[in-house]
Amino acid sequence: MTTGRIHDEIPSNLQEQLLLQDAKAGNCRPIQVGTDKLLMDAPRLVANYGGNPEDWDKMTSNQAFEINGASVQVHWFRNSQTLQDFEFKFKRQYPKTAPKNL
Repeated sequence: MTTGRIHDEIPSNLQEQLLLQDAKAGNCRPIQVGTDKLLMDAPRLVANYGGNPEDWDKMTSNQAFEINGASVQVHWFRNSQTLQDFEFKFKRQYPKTAPKNL
């Protein structure tokens, strides 16, 4: 398990900058809420940023851009009590390719 703080990922192009800006402006939704099921990262988040394990939610941006063939969204953790956000990163999903018949 990772320990310590994980630094925010830096946008590498204009599309990522816009996506991050939009997410930080509130265009987001939870993808896992700590009160429903504790996050695996909850102990690390509590140790580094405080709060209780059930206070931590995993968030995602509402928008996704296609960048270099990947669907890109922003993911991060939010303390639901303080509404502070931590550890922004870009989640890239590449399309699955069908196996070739040889």
